Amino acid sequence: MKSPLYIQTKSNFPGSIFIHEIPDCLKYDIIITGGGMAGLSLAYYLNRSALRDKKILIIDREKKTRNDRTWAFWQEGESAFESILYRKWNSIWFHGSNGFSRKLTLGKHQYKLLRGIDFYQFIHHELATNPAIEFLYSPIQSILSDNQEAIVQTEAGEYRASWCFDSTHVLQAMKPLPASGFVYQNLLQHFKGWVIRTNQPAFDPQVPIMMDFRIDQQNECRFVYVMPFSETEALIEFTLFTPALLSKKEYDEGLKSYIQEFTSIQHYEILEEEFGVIPMSDEPAQEQAAPCVIRVGTAGGYTRASTGYTFTRTQKRLQQLVHNLERSFDVSPVTHKAIPALNYFYDQVFLNVFLKKRVSTAAIFTGLFQKNPAPRIFRFLDEESSLAEDLKVIVSVPILPFTKAAIDIFKRNIQEFRQG
Repeated sequence: MKSPLYIQTKSNFPGSIFIHEIPDCLKYDIIITGGGMAGLSLAYYLNRSALRDKKILIIDREKKTRNDRTWAFWQEGESAFESILYRKWNSIWFHGSNGFSRKLTLGKHQYKLLRGIDFYQFIHHELATNPAIEFLYSPIQSILSDNQEAIVQTEAGEYRASWCFDSTHVLQAMKPLPASGFVYQNLLQHFKGWVIRTNQPAFDPQVPIMMDFRIDQQNECRFVYVMPFSETEALIEFTLFTPALLSKKEYDEGLKSYIQEFTSIQHYEILEEEFGVIPMSDEPAQEQAAPCVIRVGTAGGYTRASTGYTFTRTQKRLQQLVHNLERSFDVSPVTHKAIPALNYFYDQVFLNVFLKKRVSTAAIFTGLFQKNPAPRIFRFLDEESSLAEDLKVIVSVPILPFTKAAIDIFKRNIQEFRQG
């Protein structure tokens, strides 16, 4: 009789079922569910490790063949994907509230841009040289686990492995609010971008705009960033931190309004469009979702709840997991939380300020970049800053609203603890 299986849910393995035997030909060492940034990055690091001969199956709904997203991130030193970066810059523009604008130098950091299509093609090309790695394109129906193996049910059949790394789980922030029970703080970072081409020079290809808060905030958090590819071509992205999405028309109007009001562009054509939603939530992520199931990427809690930044943290965390697996494949590679407790508290406080609208978000970011060098902010957001640097960042935001938020969060955490 097989051990009971636990359905992958938010709580700690509450449901159990039994399954039938699966033929040996469908057994793998590792299954990766989800072939996006997190899943493919994990496969890349596994392929570059001592585990490259392990039998690996990557399951996704469909193969990614278009440029569906763009990742912009800062970094000190080189990334694993340096050779396919589309652009990188040594300085950035920040436009804040009350007329504050500054060209920020990045020190040892660089601001980098990676296109989704370049990333997908690069990873697939790398993995194609390893016969131990297979792809399956089929919708995933369930992910189960007993104490020995993970079982993934798809429309194409059932597959099992010693470990399943799942990037498909959806956090509460992306779901309807529960009817009862403890409700976490949930925001959405959502954005629409256009890659446009103009018939006259309109951009400075040497300096992107990382954040532009000059647009009408409408009592929300709204900003635009501009990633120039040349003097006549750029990605312009309209971004919001709000509890709900906009209509398609409102995103388009936001982009048109920015181009009309803050650029000299008269005529342009839209070459590409992209749209994305990133949960910003203090819901505790269950990275170890079941005995043999580990969530990765946003599903595993790698997204910075206060900003939505995910790419750099995901790369660091995945390399750490692969290193742990290399040391002992039979032991869970999750040895500590993805987000340190102190940084989790910082994120909770920021979310509280955003959701309660205690102070303008534009004023918060303006204070941060007006009173701190950009590298210090980057180290703070990457959890690489010292306590002294943390304090300098903290005192650069409005003290009273953040103190009220911190007290509110302390009370909420006590309440959650008492509720179990």
